[in-house]
Amino acid sequence: MLRSKTEKPIEYGFAPSCTFYMFAVVVTLVCQGAASVIAAALAKISPDIASNSEFNTAFMIVFQLANFAFIVLYTRLKNNKPNFSYFKRGDEGVKPSHIVVPVLAAAALMAAMFLPVTWYGYFTTAIGIPPDAGMIDNTVGAVTMVTIASVFLAPICEETIYRGVLFHGLKSEFSAVKAVLLSSLAFMLMHMSPLQVVLQFALGAVAAWLALKSGRLLPSIILHACSNALALVIQFTPFYGVLEACVVWLTNNIVAAVFITLGLFVGGGAAIFALVEFGLGGSKLAEKLFRRGKAEKKTDGVKTAEADADSAAPVTSTAATATGGELVNAERERIMSDVRKKGGVFSYIVGITICAVMFVVNLVSLILL
Repeated sequence: MLRSKTEKPIEYGFAPSCTFYMFAVVVTLVCQGAASVIAAALAKISPDIASNSEFNTAFMIVFQLANFAFIVLYTRLKNNKPNFSYFKRGDEGVKPSHIVVPVLAAAALMAAMFLPVTWYGYFTTAIGIPPDAGMIDNTVGAVTMVTIASVFLAPICEETIYRGVLFHGLKSEFSAVKAVLLSSLAFMLMHMSPLQVVLQFALGAVAAWLALKSGRLLPSIILHACSNALALVIQFTPFYGVLEACVVWLTNNIVAAVFITLGLFVGGGAAIFALVEFGLGGSKLAEKLFRRGKAEKKTDGVKTAEADADSAAPVTSTAATATGGELVNAERERIMSDVRKKGGVFSYIVGITICAVMFVVNLVSLILL
């Protein structure tokens, strides 16, 4: 049945956003459990099934499709239509900077994080995690399926959940910095992979920053897609051998390794800052400052007159002018707002806890198995 065009997009306040996130985590957990059960059952039929890359990467596609189905069904159950432009500002359309900036930011992010991620990989190997854990075989089927899942499906689904919904809700309750950090933590733990924590947290933070500055979800999706695409290019092309040789040289030259790591990290971070702040927000910031200055000059006299009038006006109590019913309604709304906030905090903690437990389980299994 077709629905009315007057339907409103789902409201993503703090509590609804955290509830949405919690259910998204449950969907992830269910998919992980189903994949493990199916793999165990098929392993009894074919012992090699667990090491089959095509089989494992197929689950990545199924998982992302499950995420997409969850997004649509959840918004439908809420009797709202899905809205994929959560941060849209007025009637502004997509600009070239919304595409160019995230592409360049993805390259800068991968350059900045390559060596830190590499050194973190040495650490995970030292604590007992196999260096080839999580690696995908270089076969046509496996590469095709992982490309579909990580470059096309994952950016849309994951950015919708973690930047479009969760970050938007967190920003309505906390400062922008806290919202970026909390949404990035949730995004990192959602992957439940001890091997990806460094890169995923950085990716989540930059994606949230892009969404905040651009006012749209599209730049975050493009950043996510380009970052995953670059990671696949590094892994499945001869370029990987070149980078590996460079890393081997750096391990034998500690001083050079420290300076080059810091240089790439700081340089990449500075490039991302310049791209996001000036490519997306710089001109708008200058325009706002200019308009603000003109407005202040025009209204100086008006403000002075209003201040004089206010000082001469009799002082009345808000409580005295408000009716008893208004006071009761205000108190009821305050209580309900407090309840909704506590519910949102509870939902966020539940989601984070589930992901953290699964993260630890995966870490222990990688070390022991």
